[in-house]
Amino acid sequence: MTYKNKKRQFKDATRFACDMLKESKFLVIVISIISIIALLTGIIVAIKTRSSFSHLDGYGVVDVRTGGLTTSFFTRLFSMLFIALILLGCSFSIYIFPIGILFLSYRAYLLGLNVCLLIIRYGFSGVVISVIVAFPCQLLALIILGTFFILMTKTIKDYKCFGGCRVPQQRAKLIVFTFLSLMIICIVESVFLVLFSAKFILII
Repeated sequence: MTYKNKKRQFKDATRFACDMLKESKFLVIVISIISIIALLTGIIVAIKTRSSFSHLDGYGVVDVRTGGLTTSFFTRLFSMLFIALILLGCSFSIYIFPIGILFLSYRAYLLGLNVCLLIIRYGFSGVVISVIVAFPCQLLALIILGTFFILMTKTIKDYKCFGGCRVPQQRAKLIVFTFLSLMIICIVESVFLVLFSAKFILII
């Protein structure tokens, strides 16, 4: 396959995803609002309970300097893939669709909670790791999972209504792209954690 063909396929896939998201504006808005509320709830809970959390030993904390990075990498990756698998299953039926939103919300809640606890617990170093590494990487993963959920729901619904061969092909590409994206995020996050010799809290 030539570079030009690859570029055209990428543009086609991107256009397909954008069209699906545009047609699912209401769903995008609802999931975004719920996730933001869950994220803010996690931050508020961390602030209000900081005295109790700050004295807990080993509250999900992984210290890169003492090892455990490889284990945490696979833990984070498998956690993301597990959520993606649940979202995939929930996208097949409107009756279990809310469960997928619940899992996305819970992950958003954990993101706000753990990032805030990291700052409370480690001060300036916690701010650096949160702002540069933990928050952007995990937020990007959350966005990818949410987009995956919306696109899978839309494509499955369209396939049930209209059939066709193009949708299943795009759906398979979407699954592969999501897996690769989550793996790349985990790799990048791990590299930054090593560079900063960081302490971080697992979001699982």
